[in-house]
Amino acid sequence: MQDSTTLFRSFLDQPRIAPDAVGASDLVLIGAPHGTPYPDRNEVSYAVETLSAGAPQAIRDAANECSSNIDHYDFDLGGTLLADSGRRLVDCGDLALTPQDGPANRAAIQEATDAILGRGGTPFLLGGDDSVPIPFLAAFRDRRPVDILQIDAHIDWRDSIGGERMGYSSTIRRASEHDFVRSITQVGMRGVGSARAAEVDAARDWGARLVTVGETRELGPRGIAALIPEGGNLVIQIDCDAFDTSVCPAVNAPTPGGFMFEELAALVRTVIEARGLAGYSIVELVPGEDRNMISAIAAARITCNAIGALARHGQ
Repeated sequence: MQDSTTLFRSFLDQPRIAPDAVGASDLVLIGAPHGTPYPDRNEVSYAVETLSAGAPQAIRDAANECSSNIDHYDFDLGGTLLADSGRRLVDCGDLALTPQDGPANRAAIQEATDAILGRGGTPFLLGGDDSVPIPFLAAFRDRRPVDILQIDAHIDWRDSIGGERMGYSSTIRRASEHDFVRSITQVGMRGVGSARAAEVDAARDWGARLVTVGETRELGPRGIAALIPEGGNLVIQIDCDAFDTSVCPAVNAPTPGGFMFEELAALVRTVIEARGLAGYSIVELVPGEDRNMISAIAAARITCNAIGALARHGQ
């Protein structure tokens, strides 16, 4: 964990605290700049674990670039960010992780998430590459049943790549192995990723609902929400390549035909309105490929939509 004296600007200039200082009902930002690297870099296009290392702070900076005034009117939400919920938004900073040590990174991510959940907070994880949700999701073991909504261009069901089972192509495959995970709904699929026919079959055999961008548009936000069972603990995992490349081009695997910002924001708000939110992660922003912060702003604003929707849930 960053030392309290480390200089960084928090998300929307909100209080900076340690995970063990989280209060009940707090909405808690935490950054995970590194996850699990693949042992053989030749098997992947880029060393994603380093490309996305600066993403958590880039998302914070973009949020503050839009506005650090949480008492100002937000037209996506129809009011201020936290409305009159009485809930507190706090930022725990970035975990002290390194790109070379996957096991230590995973342990630190799960430990911090455990601390937040154990104190009654709702964690909002800023990645980092798409391996960081693996330990994040594992921390929800005492919140059963857990329902996962993955919003991504890819399904992440590879069992391993180069012998590594905790990498960023295996996120949902690992989640499916937890007995506390009741349902998996995956939306935004398009193009070609690491999945082969065998991975698609494995996902469907498990019971995962795979919904392409076109099918998502046909169903609409309420139709997607209806696919998620009631009465569980919803965890939303967003990969920035779910957005169309015109909205968020700075990603590891740009794929045309994704969601426009207003489509994805409406989906996130509607699902949280219907099912609540136990946890949220957003990953795979590549700050070095960004221009004028356009991609980081999209990531920051979708996170604000999730925060605002949860603040309003049950009101």
